[in-house]
Amino acid sequence: MEDENMKRLHGAAVLAAAAMFTASMGITGMADTSGAGENGSRLDGMVCMDGSVISAEDGRLHLNRRVEGGMTEVVVNLSEDTKILDAVNGFPVSVENLDDGEAVRVYTGPAMTLSLPPITNGLLVLADAPADSGFPVYAVVESLTQEPDKADGTEAAYILETAGGMKYTVSDSTVLLPYLTRNMVFATDLKKGTPILLWTDGTDGSAAEKIVIFQGEGQDAGKENADGLGFHGWKEEAGSWYYYEQGQKKTGWLCEGTDWYYLDPESGRMATGFVTVDGKTYFLKDDGRMLTEAAEFVPDANGALSLKK
Repeated sequence: MEDENMKRLHGAAVLAAAAMFTASMGITGMADTSGAGENGSRLDGMVCMDGSVISAEDGRLHLNRRVEGGMTEVVVNLSEDTKILDAVNGFPVSVENLDDGEAVRVYTGPAMTLSLPPITNGLLVLADAPADSGFPVYAVVESLTQEPDKADGTEAAYILETAGGMKYTVSDSTVLLPYLTRNMVFATDLKKGTPILLWTDGTDGSAAEKIVIFQGEGQDAGKENADGLGFHGWKEEAGSWYYYEQGQKKTGWLCEGTDWYYLDPESGRMATGFVTVDGKTYFLKDDGRMLTEAAEFVPDANGALSLKK
């Protein structure tokens, strides 16, 4: 009986010590709300941490994490699925470009070891943030509601609510961008469960200035189309761009909105530069859009013409 009581006392002491250690480090075994995410909120169980880079090598980011009352080191595992993005434009950043001492915002999974330093798995890292503007918000769409039509006939704005309970106004001036594709995106693509990166206009923080939409990574990830007919839209392959319709590469002329593109009739590859089609010559810009207004071309040292910037 005495041995059993000693075991219980020993177990209680171990748990108490672990709890004290966890509290002193400002961490939990599951998700927490410390750090600045969506005003400090958790994002579907993810943990948001602000801090500075100690080092980034061998698939690990050593982070000097800011916690209440000071700083503490955290090791963040970086996998092939971990996104490292520029906080200004949302473009990918190489881990080699994470400088020691650089301010970053890191989103991780909910689990964290009780080792010293604690270790967790990174989901997204935001870097290169200007000191005067800070970091964008990484969030998951909960709902999108259109406001009543305006009396002057202009397009009504939308109210975007995130899984963390924050609300933002999405207007016709909000820039909407797809992540790493050339697909056109609209406010209606802000569907429930879709991850987004959102920049506010810097006033009261409620108006969305720009949103990067991570298509295919939300609740519908892994699906092709609602009709099951295959991938639809732009896709980059081996450094070239192609356009798919119902899973098949499109060829020839393609119109998107007011822009025209030309896709090689054999390979489907998006054309750039001068092309001759049916005896007529056209010029496609670097992004594939056909030039439709007067422009000046300049030759390089080899005589090759290029569009004057």
